[in-house]
Amino acid sequence: MRKKMLAGFVAGVLMAGAGFGMLSGQAQAAEAAAQNGRPDKPPVMRGHKGGESHMKMNPDEAAKRLNKTFGVSEDEVKAAFNEKRDFRDIGQAAMLAKISGKSFKDVLAMKTQDKHWPEITKELGIKPEQMRAQMNELSAERIAQRGNIDKDKALSLLNSGYRPMDVSVAAKLAKLSNKDIQTVLDMKKINNRWGDVAEQLGVDRSALRPNMKKGKFPGHGPQGGPPDGGEMPDEK
Repeated sequence: MRKKMLAGFVAGVLMAGAGFGMLSGQAQAAEAAAQNGRPDKPPVMRGHKGGESHMKMNPDEAAKRLNKTFGVSEDEVKAAFNEKRDFRDIGQAAMLAKISGKSFKDVLAMKTQDKHWPEITKELGIKPEQMRAQMNELSAERIAQRGNIDKDKALSLLNSGYRPMDVSVAAKLAKLSNKDIQTVLDMKKINNRWGDVAEQLGVDRSALRPNMKKGKFPGHGPQGGPPDGGEMPDEK
């Protein structure tokens, strides 16, 4: 797994917690970008004149979030923040510690200016399928928290190759239209958008906006199958 994909995904997990000064949509965007393989950028807050300022992480809230998600020591996470470690490195170390069974402190210590996460992941003996399984588990939990689908069903779809964004949107449309989620997923073709699917189901497009940036409806794989990456053009 590429460093930028993992960094973006873990950033999304971190920002999804309360107390980070980020909207859930921004966290979702970071996670979706990681799943699509797009380079990540440090999370930012938009200023009142369109400017950007880097997000300030709350160490106490981050420590609680990572403890709950990955089972790492809150004190060790707080110590890492006090040492001015990058919050994305902290998040990645927490994830790799859980998968490898190593301590968070030891895994984070492996990250240096000259040693990057792909090398560390290999050194820890973590396989790509283990990383994917962990990412899917986290995504399924977040999707289930929105109340439109249970975790097991979401996880099953993710393990089949569907993207978190697609599962989340399809689950919402399925609930609003009283349809089976697989039926809704199958309606999403390579030449239409989620907004089009919503209209076919008699659901107002505006119902999707909490799940995605206004006016943008991410695409899905060919013929409604598991995705092959990328996004559909903006709605006209």
